[in-house]
Amino acid sequence: MSTYYRKMQTVKHALQYYITRPEASEKDLVREKNLLKSVEEEVEIYQERNHIPKKENK
Repeated sequence: MSTYYRKMQTVKHALQYYITRPEASEKDLVREKNLLKSVEEEVEIYQERNHIPKKENK
């Protein structure tokens, strides 16, 4: 796997964790969820282009 893919996965997981913080404002959450969606789409596109199998959620 490429370094780019690993970095994007790290960013995705960090955002997933970050948006669960209790002190986040609604405005922050909207922005962060939009960013997370964008990162998830980019990861998915990268997986498809490079034939990386998707892991099933636990």
